[in-house]
Amino acid sequence: MSSYSDCECHKEYCESIVGNFFDVALNKNDCEVRADIIVSRKKCVRLWGQVKDCEEEPIKDALIKLLKPIYKKGKIEYIGIAHTITDCLGFYQFDVCPEDDCAKYRVIASKASTGKERIIIGESGCNPCND
Repeated sequence: MSSYSDCECHKEYCESIVGNFFDVALNKNDCEVRADIIVSRKKCVRLWGQVKDCEEEPIKDALIKLLKPIYKKGKIEYIGIAHTITDCLGFYQFDVCPEDDCAKYRVIASKASTGKERIIIGESGCNPCND
């Protein structure tokens, strides 16, 4: 049995791909269309975790922000790199592709702490369940 590191198809253990896209038009007589996508590889690190409260209960739908410190006029300022929302078990993840070997980041979690959530169900011009 081969391990991940033995696989010839992977150039580096910690890598991600840089996405790409193309437009495709499907014809009504098409039964199957092959759509290969060319992407490039990039060394990346998956940064992930779980947000829990003081009773070790997971927090769903928390806003997680990934910030990078920059130095301006002798002071540290933080710029936003990415953001995500935790899943129903409080997990989040980022794929970070640092440019240097010792990159530093700040991860911030937040969520409204009081009151019930008001839910708005919008109606649009179409009903996807009946169309």
